[in-house]
Amino acid sequence: MSTMRESADVPAWPVYALTVHDDGRVLASGPLIETSGHPTRAAAIEVVAGAAGRLGRSVRATASEPDGAVWPLIVSPDGEVSEVKTGRPRAAAPKKRAEKRRERRQEKDRGRRAAKRAAKEGSAAAPRPGAPEGGEAYAESLAQVTDHLDAGRTDEARALATQLDTQVAGVLGVSHPVALGVREVRARATAEAGDPVAGIQLYRDVAERWHYRGDAEQAEAVAGRAEKLWTGITDVERALSAGVAVVRMRNQIPGEGGAALASVLAHRERLLRTPVAEAAPEATPATAAPVADAGTAKGTEAVAGRGAAAGAEVPEPPAAVSSAPRSSRPRPRTAPSWERPAVNARKAG
Repeated sequence: MSTMRESADVPAWPVYALTVHDDGRVLASGPLIETSGHPTRAAAIEVVAGAAGRLGRSVRATASEPDGAVWPLIVSPDGEVSEVKTGRPRAAAPKKRAEKRRERRQEKDRGRRAAKRAAKEGSAAAPRPGAPEGGEAYAESLAQVTDHLDAGRTDEARALATQLDTQVAGVLGVSHPVALGVREVRARATAEAGDPVAGIQLYRDVAERWHYRGDAEQAEAVAGRAEKLWTGITDVERALSAGVAVVRMRNQIPGEGGAALASVLAHRERLLRTPVAEAAPEATPATAAPVADAGTAKGTEAVAGRGAAAGAEVPEPPAAVSSAPRSSRPRPRTAPSWERPAVNARKAG
């Protein structure tokens, strides 16, 4: 890396991912660019620099080496690359990362088992501030949400899940694993209550927060639920509206080899090419004919008589202009604008 640079003057969004493979190839992904492989690092940097040029400023990037080391970078529009001065090492051995992931999974498994035990024993619905941090204290309320959903009481389930999400986030923090689990249940309840767009946005929030916590497995699982819910929306305009959140999410969680990001981009393109027809005009009975007023009818007969007497051709009356809507035509549609994150979710909670 050529230089060290302070990063305070570079916004936190967007961030581009440069993943270096053992054979030297580099996979570049991030907002405003297509996920693509490049034979050299310089070629991948050139793509990121192009995005920076379109934004008119430098952008952030993270370069992940095959040995697990991660380098935070700043890429300028002219292709200059600077290493971010963080004041702490960013390289991490793969073994340590695997151990941390294993510890997090074990912690979540213990929390799930404790929550199941608490649900059977009838533990308190919600703890007071300062209570021990654990999912067991909220198990009864979560079980009530599930009961409402199973019974088809979706509005009650959504209201209870929303209240519980607010309470848990206030006690444990919005990015605590227990809070994320509660918010995922809220996303399901919201979607089943008839608001899939809001449900997708909640799933997106949960997936990105798992991503910022470093749990790729959980992030991908929740992102998959959001994507499945999105592809099930049949209303084109509604699907395009929800697609903004899905595309943003998949730019950060592109899936293995960028396959998930490519899939959502292809689905959005299909939506953009789908014509949206206006309301069709009501059919007019074939036997119906315009009724002229008496004066017009008499005038027409008089003109016809004079023309016949003179042996001249009588021009046909002009065709009536219909006031019905024109035939259905596809309306042009533009792609939804990119949604820019308001805050860095890593700092939240």
